[in-house]
Amino acid sequence: MLQSTFSGPVASSKEIGQSHDDRLALAAMLALTEMAAVAVSTYLAFLAYHLTVWGGLPDTISYGWICTQLALMYGIICLADRQYDLHGAEWNRQALHRGVLALALAFVFLLALMFISGTVLSYSRGTFLAQLAIALPTQIMIRALLLHAIEAGRKSGRWTSPGVVVLVFPDVEKPTLLLEQLSSTQDEIRQVYRLDSTNIWLQLQTILRDTRTHQCEAVLLLFHSDNMDAVTRAVDMLSEMPVRIQLLPVGMLNFMRCSRIGCFGHASVFESASGPDWVMDRFLKRSFDLFVAAAAGLLLMPLILMVAALIKLSSRGPVLFKQTRHGYNNKPITVLKFRTMVAGQAIARQATRDDPRVTRVGRILRRTNIDELPQLFNVIRGDMSIVGPRPHAVWHNQMFEGQIARLSRRHNVKPGITGWAQVNGLRGETDTFEKMRARVEHDLYYIDNWSFGFDLKIVVMTIFSKKSYENAY
Repeated sequence: MLQSTFSGPVASSKEIGQSHDDRLALAAMLALTEMAAVAVSTYLAFLAYHLTVWGGLPDTISYGWICTQLALMYGIICLADRQYDLHGAEWNRQALHRGVLALALAFVFLLALMFISGTVLSYSRGTFLAQLAIALPTQIMIRALLLHAIEAGRKSGRWTSPGVVVLVFPDVEKPTLLLEQLSSTQDEIRQVYRLDSTNIWLQLQTILRDTRTHQCEAVLLLFHSDNMDAVTRAVDMLSEMPVRIQLLPVGMLNFMRCSRIGCFGHASVFESASGPDWVMDRFLKRSFDLFVAAAAGLLLMPLILMVAALIKLSSRGPVLFKQTRHGYNNKPITVLKFRTMVAGQAIARQATRDDPRVTRVGRILRRTNIDELPQLFNVIRGDMSIVGPRPHAVWHNQMFEGQIARLSRRHNVKPGITGWAQVNGLRGETDTFEKMRARVEHDLYYIDNWSFGFDLKIVVMTIFSKKSYENAY
């Protein structure tokens, strides 16, 4: 039995046949608008700087041509990065910071080109800084406005694009609910077909014919691993049409969120990866860790020495508390903290509110997160990162081992001084199953959605967000 299970309005073949793909014109408009904004803003920055500081314009170099080159480089980088591919509402994910990176890279390429041509000495450093200071916020504002306008136009029906046909294989339950959870562009789904295992080949032939009339650009297959033979046959039949065939094994949704296409020899394979896995990502994160840890260590050295003296004068025992915790790949590491408890009282039990083991100085250190500062040396040593899941004591992990699924997956990245769970108020005591599960869920979200911008966001939230200081005792 061939059955449509789509609950929303499905466009008729006549309506779809009359529609056309407006995305090419929209992408061109986006690119030209942003390039013009970059060119104009950088030229105005040049004018403002020279007229204000020097009282006149130089004749040693053509800043108009420089601004045009910068705009062209920016547009080429954005196009190469597919920043103008309009595939529904999801197309603008991470669009703002990707645009900023594209503009920064355009400046780098411009300086390199001027260095090669020997004209870099004529390029005023003050002009460069002024252009950077004005062009970056202008680019962010223009892109934000364009994103809003494009999405508003899509929702109001002012522009449409070829849609998606969904094939639901047997044993996939509640496909409509699943599609709503996965995508916010339900209006682009042209039809949802539920396949019946008793007559699947005749159904596929009918779907092949109907899909041509729908003029879709993609066919999404929802299936379980038990249906691989049928999926292979369906892909073979659907490959006769000029559409993108998208495969989504429902039982592997959690792993597909962080998957990508890799290679084994000459074959393309699915890779389940998480965190900073590319070489450049790891290099960027490690460089950031070393820079922040070294800079913070130097700037805060007077505070570190003062805290060490207070601890030593206020109670007996060592200044630092050392504890074995799980690090990257479950490897035991020695984590450093300022001692905040009475020496000899730090038994294998988390601190609780009004814990009598905590000293008066230690209570202040815990509430302000200053007790974590020695972990900057863990970061420099390579055991930890600035941002990542907080490391748990070995005995603490063993308490919940086998009770919480994917608990050890937290260790697929280096542990951090701060993390996504901590800035969302999930720090402190995790004495219950629910508290621990909530922390693990936030840590796994961080791992699966890692980006350098995400790390920067967490660092800022650690300093300024009130939630970062909740449950600190």
